[in-house]
Amino acid sequence: MTAPLLEVRDLVQEFPVRGAGGVRGGVVHAVSQVSFDVRAGETLGVVGETGSGKSTLARSIVQAPRPKSGSVNFRGTDLVGLRHRDLVAARRHLQMVFQDPFGSLDPRWRVAELVKEPLVGYGVRTGRRARVRELLDLVGLAPDVFGSRRPHQLSGGQCQRVAIARAIALDPALVICDEAVSSLDVLIQAQVLNLFERLRSELGLSYLFISHDLGLVKQVSDRVAVLHLGQLAEIGPGQDLYRHPLHPYTAALLDSIPGLDTRTGKARRPRPLAGEPPSPLDPPSGCRFRTRCPRAQARCAIEQPVLVEQRPDHRVACHFPLEPGMLGERDALR
Repeated sequence: MTAPLLEVRDLVQEFPVRGAGGVRGGVVHAVSQVSFDVRAGETLGVVGETGSGKSTLARSIVQAPRPKSGSVNFRGTDLVGLRHRDLVAARRHLQMVFQDPFGSLDPRWRVAELVKEPLVGYGVRTGRRARVRELLDLVGLAPDVFGSRRPHQLSGGQCQRVAIARAIALDPALVICDEAVSSLDVLIQAQVLNLFERLRSELGLSYLFISHDLGLVKQVSDRVAVLHLGQLAEIGPGQDLYRHPLHPYTAALLDSIPGLDTRTGKARRPRPLAGEPPSPLDPPSGCRFRTRCPRAQARCAIEQPVLVEQRPDHRVACHFPLEPGMLGERDALR
């Protein structure tokens, strides 16, 4: 079997909190013992509620900031152990597209300069102008029209296309999309998602696609990972996970999406997950979802569940996972 493009193992990211007078006020457990792979040519979606650690996970993978512990093996090299020039060289093939297209672009620079910047930074000296034109064409922006404009002269979707052009300028193997379409309206979202898919087909890209929108993730992902309070709850093939979730948290997230009731064929109201998420400053013992889970038992407070393969290529971290057809159990989560 071909080795994964990206292997994340036992990744931990924590941030100390300072109180009044500089006194230590605790630790935010942002990412806790997260492990997963991204395979060459696939899109792995990462979903979860706001505050689940999705963006922190993305930034920890690219070592900005470095994780407290764990490993991030990218194309056979552990990024955690790299320093300075070696890390910069490895990042050439690992790029990010951020949520805010306006915030990620220097407002003083013209579009052609923005797209050229990665080429200059990595010492590409020949063919820059032709490469910039090629990149703008790839993302659907006419070079002669948009090359001389500045970000404030572009729409949100056009700015995000410029950001995508910058991300693919150095022919990366993996692009991390951190809520890359969440600030765009629905029509522009669809256009940008189609662009991501076309670039994956034409350039052989892989994506780590992070979003709080389960509907978007379903459209673009081959596999989906569900993050809850900094821990991986479930990971598996997209179609299987959406049809037959194994973790009660995943089922609750899916039940919060507007859509049709599979039993009646009628529209159903989205039913948000009951209760407030625990604080990452003081997460519950054992399973971090147990305080909102109707299936929780005494074991859940004592023993932290680990990811176990329940179905082919489908793993879940739950002592009492759901099974296909357990509609009554899913109703109890609503």
